[in-house]
Amino acid sequence: MRRETFHSHTRILTISRCWHLVGIITLVLYMSQPVVALTSLVTGISTKRLNNGAIVITGIAKLPVGTKLMVDLLNNTKLIGQVTCSVGNGGHFEAGNFTNGGKPWPIGSYKVRIISYFTKIWQPQQVLVQVGENGSHLPSSSLIPDDPEFPKSGGHLEITTSVSFPSIPADALAIQIVQESKLNVTGKGRSVSSVKEVVEYFKNAGGFKSLSWSAKQDGNGNWVITLDCLDAGNKKQAQWSFNPKSREVKYLDPLAKELSWLPAE
Repeated sequence: MRRETFHSHTRILTISRCWHLVGIITLVLYMSQPVVALTSLVTGISTKRLNNGAIVITGIAKLPVGTKLMVDLLNNTKLIGQVTCSVGNGGHFEAGNFTNGGKPWPIGSYKVRIISYFTKIWQPQQVLVQVGENGSHLPSSSLIPDDPEFPKSGGHLEITTSVSFPSIPADALAIQIVQESKLNVTGKGRSVSSVKEVVEYFKNAGGFKSLSWSAKQDGNGNWVITLDCLDAGNKKQAQWSFNPKSREVKYLDPLAKELSWLPAE
């Protein structure tokens, strides 16, 4: 009887340990998996491209006016841009302007990640009153638990979705081509720097300020690119031409000529 009782207790202990081990493994696997909210506080995420080629992310958030959002732009898994914005009237938000170092991102598929924490560090008091500390007044199904082991302790907003970037406007592309060109300047030779780099050089030197770039197409299909600027406090314009067929870029005036050349150091 004692031996049978001993073996019976041993089997019970073994089974208990097995279930304990299964529980630990299940918890580890659960915590290692990415947690996804069942419902979304953000809808209608879309993109638009500005005349300068920059990308703007728009959407609607079911959150109070003034709620702070952080918007990440990713190319596959690589973070290529990050800005913060606030929810406006009707839940609308707009985040931008995303560029690739001042150049337009090419068309294609990208990912947008939107994050928001409902804490005093992140949100103004008037927002926390409505959403609750750690989102306690928000549907738990729409939040990612801050601690997956204790989901009722509060959470944050985090969603990731795929978006497509629209095509680059023809005028923005013409401006980009001029800015990236290294021109041959009569009497000086080929510049070691692009037009954009030369403009930046003069700006850093002082007394010169770039205001805006614009482009218009003439009757022959060629583009005239204009830089509005301040030179020694005076408003001026510098202009270049771009021929889409020959791909040739030319400076059209003395100021554009000066802004098209830097010597080798």
